[in-house]
Amino acid sequence: MSESNKAKSDFGKKKLVLSVAAASLAAVLVMGANSFQSLAAKPANASLGNPTEGYDIHVTVNKHDSAHLDAHMDHYCKLDPRIVAVCQLYATENNIANDETPQLSQIEFIITDEQYLTLPLRERANWHNHAVELSPERGMPTCEDPGAVGDCSTLVSVLQGTYGKVITVWDPSDPIPNYPPYAFLVDSPFALDQDLNDDLEAEWQVGDDSTGSADDVPPCSIKQAGPCGNAH
Repeated sequence: MSESNKAKSDFGKKKLVLSVAAASLAAVLVMGANSFQSLAAKPANASLGNPTEGYDIHVTVNKHDSAHLDAHMDHYCKLDPRIVAVCQLYATENNIANDETPQLSQIEFIITDEQYLTLPLRERANWHNHAVELSPERGMPTCEDPGAVGDCSTLVSVLQGTYGKVITVWDPSDPIPNYPPYAFLVDSPFALDQDLNDDLEAEWQVGDDSTGSADDVPPCSIKQAGPCGNAH
């Protein structure tokens, strides 16, 4: 075969390979596009329903806004099978808009007493005891709507056997959410009007094994960075 014919043959083979490759690529792109369109046509998480529904337990409690401790914070809570409940907390009369527009300011997770005891010691300080908070002397709670629980007295009774962790995501006094989220310590001396009490250490005794964490550490079976001991 002459050099000229050989060159033409090689060129033809290259064209054939490139044509096959181009056709394969086009087929892949078409199949991918069809698959994406098919996936997009399906409703996302259709079996899970709307996760924003169900926040129908409505309770108001004060002492949640460090700038206005007497202002009530509206809690809209939803029962959660993994813990007890998850709540969205809205500042209405005490936000900077000053127009009674509800502002999502905090979220709260509510767990059982037993779950609280599984928390690492470093984490327990971020949680507050609802048996203390949900009392007329402390938080002045008002049950606006018991929601799925159905009865206000039952709701308060259940919550008094739980712990809550409040996370501020948008301080009511800020015009925009311009501060990192932080755990809001509802039972802090400031929130309890005890920050100027020089005798607080003497009046508030440190708990022992029956009334406080003391040296009691969570079980080693949970994931944590810090001390752990035998299961409770």
